[in-house]
Amino acid sequence: MVTISQNKDLNKIQTEIAECLGFHLNEESVEVRAAKLADRLTTTKNKVLVILDDLWEKLDLSKVRIPRPQMGTTCTVVITTRNEYVCERMSCQEIIELKTLSDEESWCLFKRRTGDAVESTSSIRKLAQKVARECAGLPLALVVLGTALKGEGSPEIWKTVLMQLRQSMEMDLLDVSKEVFQPIKLSFDYIKSEVAKSCLFHCCLYPEDWDIPKEELMHMMVGGGLLIGLETLNDAQGRVDLLLNQLKARALLLQGSSEGYVRMHDVVRDVAIQISAKDHGFYVQAGQGWRNWPENIDPNCRRLSLMGNDIQDLRPDPMEYPILETLILRGNTRLSSIPETFFRHMGSLMVLDLSSTGIESLPESFSFPTNLKVLNLGNCGFLQDISHINGLKKLAILILEGCPVSIAPECVAWAQNLRFVNLGFSESHPSSLDIYFSKVLPSCRRLEQLSMNKFVGSFQGLISLRHLTRLFIFEVVDFDNSLSHEIVLEGSWPDQHLKFDICFLERRRSYLLFSSDRRVLQLKRTRNLANWVKELLQNTVSLLLAEFPQTELIAANSEIPLMAFTRMEHLQIVNWANLEVFIRSEGFIGFVNQLKYLTIDNCPRITWAPASWEYTMPKLEELRVTNCPVMKELLQFDYKSPGPRILLPSLKILELYGLHKLRQGVLQLFQCLPKLKDSKIHDCGVKCVLSFSFSEALPDPLPTLAKLHIENCPEMIEIIFVTDAPNAPNASLQAQCCFQGLMHLTIESCPRLSHLFSYKQAISMQNLRRLYIRDCAALGAVVISQENEEKASATTSTSATTATSASTSTHVAGLPIDRLTGYFYNIAA
Repeated sequence: MVTISQNKDLNKIQTEIAECLGFHLNEESVEVRAAKLADRLTTTKNKVLVILDDLWEKLDLSKVRIPRPQMGTTCTVVITTRNEYVCERMSCQEIIELKTLSDEESWCLFKRRTGDAVESTSSIRKLAQKVARECAGLPLALVVLGTALKGEGSPEIWKTVLMQLRQSMEMDLLDVSKEVFQPIKLSFDYIKSEVAKSCLFHCCLYPEDWDIPKEELMHMMVGGGLLIGLETLNDAQGRVDLLLNQLKARALLLQGSSEGYVRMHDVVRDVAIQISAKDHGFYVQAGQGWRNWPENIDPNCRRLSLMGNDIQDLRPDPMEYPILETLILRGNTRLSSIPETFFRHMGSLMVLDLSSTGIESLPESFSFPTNLKVLNLGNCGFLQDISHINGLKKLAILILEGCPVSIAPECVAWAQNLRFVNLGFSESHPSSLDIYFSKVLPSCRRLEQLSMNKFVGSFQGLISLRHLTRLFIFEVVDFDNSLSHEIVLEGSWPDQHLKFDICFLERRRSYLLFSSDRRVLQLKRTRNLANWVKELLQNTVSLLLAEFPQTELIAANSEIPLMAFTRMEHLQIVNWANLEVFIRSEGFIGFVNQLKYLTIDNCPRITWAPASWEYTMPKLEELRVTNCPVMKELLQFDYKSPGPRILLPSLKILELYGLHKLRQGVLQLFQCLPKLKDSKIHDCGVKCVLSFSFSEALPDPLPTLAKLHIENCPEMIEIIFVTDAPNAPNASLQAQCCFQGLMHLTIESCPRLSHLFSYKQAISMQNLRRLYIRDCAALGAVVISQENEEKASATTSTSATTATSASTSTHVAGLPIDRLTGYFYNIAA
């Protein structure tokens, strides 16, 4: 499903369809991308339904390369539109008009939104039914107005609403009917908080169907002086989040693609734009494809958004907008310069967004907006000179992420009121700004939130900033002198509410998983940690420890305090040359019971995994053990334990790489990983994946496993191996049914593997969709047929492997071949 709306973007349409089909389009050419997309749509054995939502004009499917001649066999296209002529111009086979709801359906929907209050008395019920009928059967109107009136029990309120709905209103929106406009307008009127209304109007500044970042809304509202009485940016963000939740509860906003975003229904947006333009001085032409500066802007405009257009040149004469407070020119990528006098008459400007434009410098008039509080220059990839921000003494929020700036202001007086600074948090745009701001930051006494690539000053100077609540640093250069010295008073830093991501490594480990509340720390080969670091560790949720000299991680004498592990959700142990055990004593296993992600990488002396996995990490979801060449056993086998044992009950992903001494199977059959979905076994010494006793008859130990990838395992003989019946002829052929949920199986470079499954096992694997086998020299069959299985069972050979190889045939009987979307068998290297 792809939402098109008013601006057709072929790249976006192709990308979203491809991602839904499970592959990526990396090419820039629309034609090349279209050819790849058409190939996938015409060759897939599955039928594909493509929904193109909210078309405003004809879309040529051949340009996207949706294969029109093959429609009905592999691909069906459904479009939704407000204009019937779009269906006609696209030669749709069937046009279905979605009728309005009946009175009964309207009342049911409306009542669900308003709640039980409409049934409290017969008079309110009658009034509410009349209000519902005034919505003319339009679901959006019913939902928005019903939500706005939820819980309302006053007959006078219902009478007033009904009267207002029945009044005529002049309509200027061509695509919004009066029946829709009136209820949405009323829902605005019933928002009691002016700040909430302003929050909603600020959402209109973004283009249609845009993911609207909550943090940016907070910046604009703080900069515009709309959040009075809140001391910190965290408080302001909390207030904005609360307002957005209230607006979502009223059905005026929708949830965005992730937690940090919201969206607006385009009809709600159209109505909100009209209301905000008439009564609040908003002028919004975002994402409309404008090439020139609009001529019809009201001089009394307060908030102007031309985001996402194609404006190349701004008017060279002075722009006289004396009361303009917010100006957004984001995304006009062809805009390469700003006239020198452009900002001369913008003394009221408080919020300015020039991000993602092609500008190289700021004009001389940039010092005239002395009230400017928010400046967003993010991703201006050609911006070299920002020296003219020198006069912006009230600047509080500054974003320079992705800017290769080389010329900065000489003095630092302009930075005294900075509360938020974002210089970027990636390696893609190194900048001299890191050096400049490392020197400037100690003067930023009000600074609350900081994100930067590399801090090259004294870390002690940074810690002197008492108002910090968020500190993201990609790399700290001054780590040797900081971590072992008490550079702050005990208990004065860090604040318990501080969110941080600090890397004390020469090279950041980019694969470190972030926690939801972003408290990430990366440390390297450190001795005698200072108390302030230990305090920081006790608030850490994601931790990477590299090249420590200790032999034990979680122990009484460990450099890392035990209490640091109690809140930890992500842990990576990297390049510990002397590490022998993860947890020495079972007395410490309770310290990691919150852990969700664990990586142990390049620890050449560790021989055993933690004891009592099932009790140690009940919440662990992902486990990666890599380059531990002497590790002998991953999941400890307890031969005396009766019945099945559940190990790591929450584990979903298991990756093993470079475990050369891991000889037994990864699991015994009586050990169960009940939620495992994806497993990779690469360059390990294992003989099998599962081992079992010939006499056991237990449930599938991996009931949810969907993807299994095995590569470069030279000792692997069988996928399922019998442990206690070595003399039983072909006992492995009688192994019970396992891998019943498996969908994708890949096996590469396993030279001793003679077959994969018996017929009995294969017929239980009806979910298999993709099978890939490469460079398995001894493979005689994927599945041993039922007939050959019986012959093999009658053979008296003492070697199961020899007997199996002698009696195989090259076929895949029992597997759901007709449903496999990919099947590659025994391709030589």
